[in-house]
Amino acid sequence: MEQLAALVTDLGGVAHKRQLVAHGATDRLLTASVRFGSLHRARRGWYTVFPPGNPRHEAVRIGGRLTGASLLALHGAWLWTTPPVTVAVSANASRLRARHGARVLWRPRVLPSGPVRDQSTPPWAVPLEEALVTAVLGLPLDEAVALLDWALASGRFTRVELAEAFAHLPENRASIVDWADRRSESFIESLIRATFVSLGHDVRLQVPVGPRDARRIDIVIDEVVALELDGRAFHADTFDADRHKDITVTIAGRVALRCGYGMVRDERGLLVEAVHAIIRRSRAVSTASRRCRDSHHQACLGAEPWRVGASRAPRPHRPRSASTAGVVRADSPPRSSRATRS
Repeated sequence: MEQLAALVTDLGGVAHKRQLVAHGATDRLLTASVRFGSLHRARRGWYTVFPPGNPRHEAVRIGGRLTGASLLALHGAWLWTTPPVTVAVSANASRLRARHGARVLWRPRVLPSGPVRDQSTPPWAVPLEEALVTAVLGLPLDEAVALLDWALASGRFTRVELAEAFAHLPENRASIVDWADRRSESFIESLIRATFVSLGHDVRLQVPVGPRDARRIDIVIDEVVALELDGRAFHADTFDADRHKDITVTIAGRVALRCGYGMVRDERGLLVEAVHAIIRRSRAVSTASRRCRDSHHQACLGAEPWRVGASRAPRPHRPRSASTAGVVRADSPPRSSRATRS
């Protein structure tokens, strides 16, 4: 039975009975493997090593393949929470099992019925690029940008591969790829960058504290606000070092501001108001900042579908000269950039 489970694992974690029979499995051995828990019968003729409740098991049980954010979550994608199971099924699919809260997407093309389409795609999943497009189209703008940032930062996609994955979409949807920046180092950093870029601010990532200080500021907005983003956990051993850094930032001429994971999630509107208040009071306020209106931050806080014009998306990153190599600037849209709703 252990050898049978190992075989199914080698086949991608899911296998059809005919594949197992071809390797010498008998009905008696399959029944015993299911009875003792080394295998699970997800649906008639299909066996898996994934237990009930696992998204991969659910996809096979329903009769499709895992896709969207639920597939990307298994790869460590940047998301707020574990998403509901999303399953892609062929247009001529039949005998689908109960969904139990899962989302089923019907595909116009016929998904292969064989165990594996290529060496990189397991039998229970769609190709990763298809799942990424599905997830991005179903998320608000800021979360969509964060997912694209993860795709680049994790090394799973290059910018060219991202562009190819979205090339079949209308231009006002495909141009979301121009917002991606591999220099984002966390989920909340990507969310904040997308929020303020959509407001027309100049946003820079990982900016040196000073010419002789190797420490970096997470995000600098309009050269005025030095925003530091703290993750979920509080690290007491860095408390004094963080405050020392804030003082150094202040001496260098910027206003230090700290924001935690919970505030990005629940009170981002308040954070936007605070940043705007600082910028309004600063002598270094930019023309773009003066054009901002507090109400515009809703573009990244709502849950409605987004669309972006190709001419209004952030410009792709261009390498800077050696004299500015130490300054990392986020891809920013033209001053008049706005995220608009469909």
